[in-house]
Amino acid sequence: MIRPVNVNSTPHLDATARSGEPSDADELARLRWIWRAVERNEAGDPDRFREDFAIWISEHERTHIPYLVEVGGRAVGMAWLAIIERIPGPEIWKRLSGHIQSVYVTDENRDKGLGTLLIEELIEGARRERLDYLLVHPSPRSFPFYRRLGFTGEGSLLSLELARD
Repeated sequence: MIRPVNVNSTPHLDATARSGEPSDADELARLRWIWRAVERNEAGDPDRFREDFAIWISEHERTHIPYLVEVGGRAVGMAWLAIIERIPGPEIWKRLSGHIQSVYVTDENRDKGLGTLLIEELIEGARRERLDYLLVHPSPRSFPFYRRLGFTGEGSLLSLELARD
């Protein structure tokens, strides 16, 4: 699902958030490379990483759903919804939860409301997947961000209950 929006702090920004598709593998690899290799100085070969990451995405397409935020049609951020199958119960057999992972927005696009747009779309995706709740291990800087979106909890883990129909 694609949700276009004019981001609050920069109304001229043409931003959309959506779930990823297999054809987004190169863009997802590019964002992951920028974050980990460029910003965090992790070593590796960019071409090999791109190839291996595309394989990883295809092997995990049912358990790790990517979400993208785009500005002017170019991906500038991503987040991943890892779906966790829970132990069945007598009343509800299929019980699922989610873990938000690897949330990233490029440096030049931070603090513009794009992270909110991205995570709101991920939350809607979690509802479509009929997850019971979401978990996130936020960085110290992102605790207030997740609390504004309704996440609760103490310590290093926050959760968001999702209503089941």
